[in-house]
Amino acid sequence: MFEAVLGAGTLIAPVLLAAWWFAGYLSGRLAFRRTRGRLRLGAWVLLTVLGLAGLLTAAELFLVGQLWSYGWLFVKDRVMLGLPPLVLPTAAVLLLSVPRLWRVARSAAEDHKAPVDAAGRTGASDPLLVVSVQATAVGAALFAYLTWFPPGLPSPGMALTLWGMFSVATAALWVRQRRRCLKMSQSDAPAAPRLGFRFLQTGAFALVICAGFGAWFAYSKQASALPDRFSMMVHENADYGGGPEISRGSGHSHEHGHGPSVSLTGLTGPREGEPDRRFTLTAEKGRIRLSSGRTVEAWTFDGKAPGPELRVRRGDLVEVTLLNEDIEDGVTLHWHGIDVPNAEDGVAGLTQNAVRPGEHYTYRFRAEQAGTYWYHSHQVSSEQVMKGLFGAFIVEPREPEHEGEREITVLAHSWENEEDRVATIDASDTLERRSVAPGTLVRLRLVNTDSYPVTFSLTGAPFKVAAIDGTDLKDPTDLTDARLELAAGGRYDITLTMPDRPVRLGVPGAVGFAGENPGLLLSSDGKGEAPALAGGPEFDPSQYGSPGPTPFDAESDFDREFEVVLDNRPGFYDGLFHMLWTINGEVFPDTPMQMVREGDLVKTTFVNRSFMDHPMHLHGYHVLVLSRNGEPVSGSPWWVDTLNVAPGESYVVAFRADNPGIWMDHCHNLDHAAEGMTMHLGYEGVTTPFEAGRGTVNRPE
Repeated sequence: MFEAVLGAGTLIAPVLLAAWWFAGYLSGRLAFRRTRGRLRLGAWVLLTVLGLAGLLTAAELFLVGQLWSYGWLFVKDRVMLGLPPLVLPTAAVLLLSVPRLWRVARSAAEDHKAPVDAAGRTGASDPLLVVSVQATAVGAALFAYLTWFPPGLPSPGMALTLWGMFSVATAALWVRQRRRCLKMSQSDAPAAPRLGFRFLQTGAFALVICAGFGAWFAYSKQASALPDRFSMMVHENADYGGGPEISRGSGHSHEHGHGPSVSLTGLTGPREGEPDRRFTLTAEKGRIRLSSGRTVEAWTFDGKAPGPELRVRRGDLVEVTLLNEDIEDGVTLHWHGIDVPNAEDGVAGLTQNAVRPGEHYTYRFRAEQAGTYWYHSHQVSSEQVMKGLFGAFIVEPREPEHEGEREITVLAHSWENEEDRVATIDASDTLERRSVAPGTLVRLRLVNTDSYPVTFSLTGAPFKVAAIDGTDLKDPTDLTDARLELAAGGRYDITLTMPDRPVRLGVPGAVGFAGENPGLLLSSDGKGEAPALAGGPEFDPSQYGSPGPTPFDAESDFDREFEVVLDNRPGFYDGLFHMLWTINGEVFPDTPMQMVREGDLVKTTFVNRSFMDHPMHLHGYHVLVLSRNGEPVSGSPWWVDTLNVAPGESYVVAFRADNPGIWMDHCHNLDHAAEGMTMHLGYEGVTTPFEAGRGTVNRPE
């Protein structure tokens, strides 16, 4: 429903503009009618066009009201910036223009062939009749601009600028029309310009508009180019969330801070001590064979895509050495969902330089939280993850919770084919069969490595959602045939007791190279007929399980409160024209940098006003979801590191700022991130020595 309302508003806005501008043109030409009959006809045509424009305005206001029902942030900019210049002159048209236009039409009802006298011309050129209509056309232009190029969160300065432009334009129209009215009231009133001259005027106006658009086009393209070298500290748009202003650090003592700045390179994991688990991953190009027999080109870790599953136990000191064999752009390792120290986060240009061919880099951190996670390259991630540079990272409890539990990790991915995207589960694009003895407790660790939501379906046994994004849920209950929509980058752990009949896990609608729906079939002997995938209700984490204690809640006293509006608009990014994915109306590096101090309690409201899902991933943290679409979370405490915000949805989340650094916060639809839907969370006084851009080796997205 939201997409339909948003789409209708987007389509109506330019039609509304066209209707009001046509009405403005007709109102300006009305006084040049030479006979009473033509004047009366012109008045009725104008009344008809005004009626149509009024209906379109009412429809647009209705749609704004519908959007408002989703929340204030969905319409804040349109209501504050766009509606006053549209609604106020529209009201003036109803109160001033229409009655005068009606009188003009009635006064010209007799003797159609008689010329229009001075009184008739004066009435038809009355500024109260004409300017109200033309001012509404200006307001419709501003409203259409705000619809197609939404600014996200309006500022007082933005409001004053737009209202000032509208006021100046209206005043200019009034002066122009007042002078015309004085001339038309004279006996020797000027005649209407000849048709050829009017065409010439229209052509000149169109030429000026095209020249202005061309100049804007060229300027926007040039201005959008990213610098060859830039620091993630260059954000000019600092957001303090309503708290006191703080410094981002400069290497010395800083104006608003409490001490000297510190480089994030010092925020590392343990440097000393023998690691409990040591791994080496080699990134290299290769080919992998899928279960259908089809081979695909891939970028691999240790010759595999997905890469090797890394398993550790909670509390282990982990050391991973990354070797780059032949990936020209370089690679990194980001530990998705693991709240590592900032220097170990693996983001090229922010926490390290990309590892070039022939180089190596070592990560060390302690695995503090048991759960399902994954790793992937964060260098040109929109390309490298898609091509296979990722794998599962599992942190087991220190002691087994259930003896004899069977664990299966399921990584959903899709590969670019010549014509479309082909779905796989791990490296299987067909139905994979496994034998599991009846009565066995099975844990399926579901990981979505794609850039779009994936909906899993399990048929053949009741199951529980035991954990989300590595955090256990409290008192999960049995689900049957429920559909599990998993955010891009997100994870679900589901558990079931194996029955004496086949159980099938799959992704409805997904198709592999062989035309099969990829998935898992579990049975006692690894055989049996696969049941049809279920199409039951969608799983809602906000109402699942039982409430439990949390370190803070919606009633807590927050130090900083941020608002994040996710949107889209056409425009240039780094010299190329895109449908841009914006945060508060901007694309990186003009997106807000959210600034905090260590210890701050932070609340963030996410609103998605675009046509696509945005899985927002904050590195270094798990956030507590407080509400969804205005409704408080009533089930188990819901902690996530990747939150899918669908079109028309809003979420309020919170976290304690207890992991110092500079953290990427971006949409994990990695194409969106690469086109600007990226921002950062910065701590007071923390700096980075690394740079990104074409002049460096680093391109994180």
